[in-house]
Amino acid sequence: MATRLSRSLPQVNRRVFARLSSRTTPRVANTSARAGLVTRRNARNLAPWACRVTQANIARYSHTDSGESASPNASISNAADYRGSTITEKHWMSQDIVVVDTLIEPQAVLNFMEFITYGILPNGKKTDLALIDSDEFPLFMTPSSEWAPAPFNKAALPTVQKAMMRITGPEDLSGLCYIGQNIHFVKTRLWGGLAPVSASRWREKDLNNPDHFTIAHEYLTSVIAVFEYLNNPQIRTNMRDTFNKISGDFGEIQDALNARRKAQDGFSPELNLTALWEEYIRAQYEVMTSTAHSWVLARVAELRERTLDSLIAIPAEKTESSEMKILAQRWTDLIAVTSMADFNIWMSMDGYNGYTAPSEIIAGLHNPDLEHQDKNYGFSKLLVDRVTKCIEAQNEAAIVQGPSATQSDAARRERLSISTVLQDELREKIRGLAPSPQPPVQPWIQQLLRAQEASLSLQPWERDNYGFGLAIYRTADKFSDEQWATLQRDLEAHLSAWGDDVQGADEIKPHLKLHWFDCKELGFDTANPVTAARRHYQQIRSSEEWNNKIAPSVFLLIDFMGVNSYINDDFYASITKDKTLLKGDFQGFVLAVDPDFDKTVTNESADGTASEDPQDEGLEYPGQVRIMGNLVWSELYPMLNRQSVGLTNLWLQAREHPMKVYTGLTVPSQIQPWKELNAMKTHMMDSFVEFLKKKDPTMAGKVKELRKEGRL
Repeated sequence: MATRLSRSLPQVNRRVFARLSSRTTPRVANTSARAGLVTRRNARNLAPWACRVTQANIARYSHTDSGESASPNASISNAADYRGSTITEKHWMSQDIVVVDTLIEPQAVLNFMEFITYGILPNGKKTDLALIDSDEFPLFMTPSSEWAPAPFNKAALPTVQKAMMRITGPEDLSGLCYIGQNIHFVKTRLWGGLAPVSASRWREKDLNNPDHFTIAHEYLTSVIAVFEYLNNPQIRTNMRDTFNKISGDFGEIQDALNARRKAQDGFSPELNLTALWEEYIRAQYEVMTSTAHSWVLARVAELRERTLDSLIAIPAEKTESSEMKILAQRWTDLIAVTSMADFNIWMSMDGYNGYTAPSEIIAGLHNPDLEHQDKNYGFSKLLVDRVTKCIEAQNEAAIVQGPSATQSDAARRERLSISTVLQDELREKIRGLAPSPQPPVQPWIQQLLRAQEASLSLQPWERDNYGFGLAIYRTADKFSDEQWATLQRDLEAHLSAWGDDVQGADEIKPHLKLHWFDCKELGFDTANPVTAARRHYQQIRSSEEWNNKIAPSVFLLIDFMGVNSYINDDFYASITKDKTLLKGDFQGFVLAVDPDFDKTVTNESADGTASEDPQDEGLEYPGQVRIMGNLVWSELYPMLNRQSVGLTNLWLQAREHPMKVYTGLTVPSQIQPWKELNAMKTHMMDSFVEFLKKKDPTMAGKVKELRKEGRL
């Protein structure tokens, strides 16, 4: 039972694939903007991964309807030059850093292996198909030449490794694509079942405030940009081909396993791994599209209600005022976003091996008449007709009721709301019957709850060896015990302040644990506590005591800056005076540290040579990132748990923040004032360093190093 349980624990499952996935996951490649053009060169590696993407000629982005399969050795596609629609253009123009995206996320293979062991799909449903036995699990990591009966014993590589190579190259690059990290980050969140911004964070950021409409609108359109990317014909074709190649790999081991079953007893049911793979990806796409679509519509509804209230508040005699024009444009923008969400948030599976198109419309997955409906939407004409009828009805009522029938707030609200009612009616024709209003439990929570349930069958002493936790190191010791007790209480409360709107959060929260380590008690070098903590963590994470209690790929650290972010009311005072900033982006934070970070590897360029370009200093990943406390369990832990992103991706989102803090997904208008603050700070620091070079060269060098690490 303990062996079976260990496979259900996510941290253990990650280790099963650690060696294979580390060999086959490509490095992130980045570029910098020069003279307004994105130029590609051998830029710094941003993550300490063990495999690099082979340099190749870039296939220029081709927005065509071609459905032909890519050649096996096709070069990496490039979506970074695409400009999208009018409402998403800002995101496409803000691709400051270009990364290599795996169109099908590598963790899909790992999570598929969990699925065929336990049968739970990403949407929470259970498959009816036969699953693998526990003794068959290791065979996916072993070449069939070592275990399969003839004639199925020909493969020299393990199935999982072959599947990962289909996704990441380097021999076949068609499963990869260049795309801006801003768009890539939204895609990876959605793939993992995470909303772009949780409802509670939306409220913290005060994004329903009319003053922040531009930022809120960009959050909504960032989702549309992702599906513009994924629905590009060439990208869609490459995703389909990658899926089909992996399906072929699973088909080979399927035949080998069925032959093995027959040879052993002949009574075990036949496996249909290709059908399981199709069912899994279909459920994955369903979660991705339903998460995106429901989130956009929920946030639009809030913004629309606020905008409607503002419109109603304007007196009838001021309908030509500048304020009215601004609000009318916002109303139009929300209608456009809703329409784009209905028509764009789709993941077609036409041509996927094993997929049979249903006769009915399946929201987000299948509508054979979608293109025709898009071209013949007719919303404007229908809206005019509906509004005309409404006005006629109100005018007739005014004969009896008087002017209030047409001039009251209720009458004006009725006329304005017609567009919302109409879009809701048309949506059923576009996307079919609305799915359950209650979204499925997020995949990472499902996974942990299953593991927790499995642990209940163990003896109490065995159960103590398992858990879902993070190690956190205290390095700041210049505080009294009373101050520290208060800080620890406030910090843990902040870390727990998430999940009000997340199904299953209340169930999993009690099982998420922080494990504290005091650096002073451990005798760490106070001059470089991060290095000392990293060394200590590398020693304990694989120990019997901690192996199944703490996440293997990250630990937390609370340093002097982190302490002050919680106890010093004036910590952000000089920054938050700026009214263009979202106050919700300036809260207490901790340091998330990559335990495997190797500075010597990270500072190499993509071809293995050291990069000394001073213009790249701002892109030098320091192996750590500050993160707001209430995002630790809600974003950091699930994204690392599902292996959808690494700390590098979070750092890219945080690097423009004035304090280099990860605050969640960012959008262009949100970070523009950050950039302006940073430009001013950079100018002042450059002058200061030049002054120090003359007075104290040693200190100048230290300051420069601190700046490179993001600590100044």
